[in-house]
Amino acid sequence: MDRGKQIKVCFFSGDITRSGGTERVGSVIANELVKDRQFDICILSLWEKRKETFFPLDDHIKRFTLFDVETSGTKILSYLKRIRKFVKENHIDILIDIDGILDMYSIPALRRTNCKLISWEQFNYYQNPYVNYRKFTRKWAARKADAIVVLTDEDKGYYEKEAKVRGILKRIYNPMEYKENHTQYDIHSKTIISAGRLSEQKGFDLLIEVAEKVFEKVDDWQWIICGEGEDRKYLEDKIRVKHLTDKVILKGNVEDIDAYYKKSAMFVLTSRYEGFGLVLTEAKNMRLPCVSFRCPAGPSEIIEDGMNGYLIDCFNIEEMSQKIIQLIQNQELRKKFSEKALAGTEKFNLKNITIQWKNLLSQLEKARR
Repeated sequence: MDRGKQIKVCFFSGDITRSGGTERVGSVIANELVKDRQFDICILSLWEKRKETFFPLDDHIKRFTLFDVETSGTKILSYLKRIRKFVKENHIDILIDIDGILDMYSIPALRRTNCKLISWEQFNYYQNPYVNYRKFTRKWAARKADAIVVLTDEDKGYYEKEAKVRGILKRIYNPMEYKENHTQYDIHSKTIISAGRLSEQKGFDLLIEVAEKVFEKVDDWQWIICGEGEDRKYLEDKIRVKHLTDKVILKGNVEDIDAYYKKSAMFVLTSRYEGFGLVLTEAKNMRLPCVSFRCPAGPSEIIEDGMNGYLIDCFNIEEMSQKIIQLIQNQELRKKFSEKALAGTEKFNLKNITIQWKNLLSQLEKARR
């Protein structure tokens, strides 16, 4: 295909070299799109703290930064001028904000340009982690963005209820990367696994409350948590106070989380809220039974309750501990859930999700002409 006829798509990130779920899924979709010669893909970050990306990127994807070093977000005019200049000089047709908070820069920067804007929401409409002005940015994006992509049908319903979306509102799930799992489910494992950033959102303080009740009934099991974050000291203190130091283990960031999944009996999610729940799809991919609070938004669209896991009312500590104990005490039930782990996951197929992204980009390109 003539390069001049390609659709030039730029993924806009805070820092694409980070190791978060946003950077991971942004990299996955960019890698899939660049395989199609219809698209010319690049990534623009505010800045990059690492020389190499944590998640692999196709060699055909060029990376750019607005600034050489981390720069205060209060210098808004500088941000806007640089984004606008980059879009014009690189003839960008479609800009994808891979975190909705970036809309606060993209919306004014793209004013009176012919570049279309996609706001890709990684949380859910009612949650505003880190900064409250996400509330304003979401409503602004509803009026100004050409398309808003949300991760769940649940969140799509929130937008339809709360925001007057001028452009396209589309649910596109984050993809589940199916892996050939040649390791049999370890029916004899006595390990529970959880994973995520050690933050208020992920509810590991609630996990410790659940663990206390579980280990009152069960003596020879262990619960490991993979991940790092600002709440480590608080969680360490709570674990010590509950006398769980030999039962609940904070592993920190791990290089090969699949190795931990393979040695575990079940996965537990205690989040207060999610945008999707990527770790649940990872665990299901490794054929683990899953237990999760029915938090907004994501788990109820990933777990088939009673078939391959349990959904627990938020935030019922007693019920969650009982369901975990039930799985611990019933090998056959764990095996049954493991065998059904992939039930209902067809909708997360990477190929189908990539097609949805391609269709959206083509639709916006037609509207741009």
